[in-house]
Amino acid sequence: MSIPPLIAEALRTRKQFGIGLWRQLCQASYLRFSPCKLDPWEYFFFRVFLDRYPLAEKRRFIGWRREIRLDRLANTQTARDLANDKLAFHALLDKHNIPLPKILAVYSNSDNQKLDTTILRTSDDIAMFLQDKNCYPIFVKPVRGTQGEGVQALRGIKNGNLQLKSGQQLQMADFIGQLISTRPGGILFQELLHTPAMIESICGRRLTSVRIIVIVTAAGTEILSAVWRVPTGDSITDNFNCGRNGNIIADIEVATGHVQHTVRGIDWEIFPVTHHPDTGIEFGNLRLPNWQKTCSLCLDTAKLLPDLHLQHWDIALTNRGPVVLEMNVEGGMRTHKIVQQRGIYNARLHAVCEA
Repeated sequence: MSIPPLIAEALRTRKQFGIGLWRQLCQASYLRFSPCKLDPWEYFFFRVFLDRYPLAEKRRFIGWRREIRLDRLANTQTARDLANDKLAFHALLDKHNIPLPKILAVYSNSDNQKLDTTILRTSDDIAMFLQDKNCYPIFVKPVRGTQGEGVQALRGIKNGNLQLKSGQQLQMADFIGQLISTRPGGILFQELLHTPAMIESICGRRLTSVRIIVIVTAAGTEILSAVWRVPTGDSITDNFNCGRNGNIIADIEVATGHVQHTVRGIDWEIFPVTHHPDTGIEFGNLRLPNWQKTCSLCLDTAKLLPDLHLQHWDIALTNRGPVVLEMNVEGGMRTHKIVQQRGIYNARLHAVCEA
């Protein structure tokens, strides 16, 4: 965030909360250069300036630089490379019969293939694959990517045009050309998963997932925090992305799976919600389906990666139970801090990363 928006935020904070500019500057500067490495925009975004947070609690709001540092301390580079390679990661989990989305095909120029699936080498190969009506619906995503970038949901093909789940149409040649030019690392073509009936009645037919932070110690695996991610509007994925796409996140009580505080983001503004904006259905005292099974799946799968002591799992809630989507390293705590309205750096995390 550049200087003018920061000044605007500081003026707004003074007017709305009565916190003087000099006090804001001192706090933000201290937190930026303290071990938590909180950026000034994060200071405002997480509302760390609020008086309800004593200084010790403010220091628990770690910035993105600190998150990267914790990942480097907790996780070996070799294990990080495995997690970032979606093909190798999928092959490892599939070997251990972990529930995963079925990969229908892979577009790749690499000869080092790790999966027993259809390999597409050229644009003609992709076109031939997409012309098979039996393979739909399809979820398309890059082998390497974050924040839901470059994903598409295809529901079928008609008169040579691809039918997107959103209702739009794309000419196949344009779609393939964009894939090849923007995703040189490869493309995954996966089955499109379906949401369970109970979740569908509240959130519509789009898939939702939980983001679970797992720490791995000598004593075993443990869940540090969990949030539920819910898409809205035209969003293809449930990524929150600092609230810029209008999606919803909810704090999850780890012991029970009950939905706690629920917020929505629109253009960086975060505000509480009680109903899904598309269906109008209230979240209420919702308990996520198959929650204990979801936790067990996450904790058991985390043991397959013992050299990653800090793991961020995405588990889809589907009509066939929890399904592992991916595991991330290097960050991923921001969403938890937003909805839980508290810092995440505690003694347990310190013991894993820095003790």
